[in-house]
Amino acid sequence: MAIDLRKVEPLGSKSVLLEQAMRRQQKSGRSDLGGGHQMSDIDMSDMVTPDFEWLKEDKVAIEGLVRQMDASITLLANQLNELDASAKKSRMLIEKEQQLLFKQIRTLNGLLKNQVEIFGAVERQISDIELKQNNLLPQIGIGLMAGLMSAVTILVTAPWLTVFIESIR
Repeated sequence: MAIDLRKVEPLGSKSVLLEQAMRRQQKSGRSDLGGGHQMSDIDMSDMVTPDFEWLKEDKVAIEGLVRQMDASITLLANQLNELDASAKKSRMLIEKEQQLLFKQIRTLNGLLKNQVEIFGAVERQISDIELKQNNLLPQIGIGLMAGLMSAVTILVTAPWLTVFIESIR
């Protein structure tokens, strides 16, 4: 025969709960009238009084933790937004620097190409002059001209090279 524990108060010790369930089972077996329960047969001496104060304290503590977590999440979201904005700004600055660097490299390449063409022309002139004259004075003049052209080229490209080296660092 099964004991029905559905109508038993759950805050007592096991022996009291079992005893109450057995009494109710016997009463329901003797009188099938089902006239509700009678609280007179319950022994309340073993019953533990419920204390729900800890539940209220836990609720307050949990609400505090939730507020702290919301604040932390909000702070983290703000920091992520700031990080994203600074990353975008850095990316834009890097792209601008790269564009400037590419322009400088193109200009430098153009200057170097002009210098090579000038050296080629000077070399052709030197070979033509050597064929025409074997005199030392014209050769010194050509050497001076080539040196001056090299100096001018270096003076023109020095600022670009300085900027290029600084951008590499």
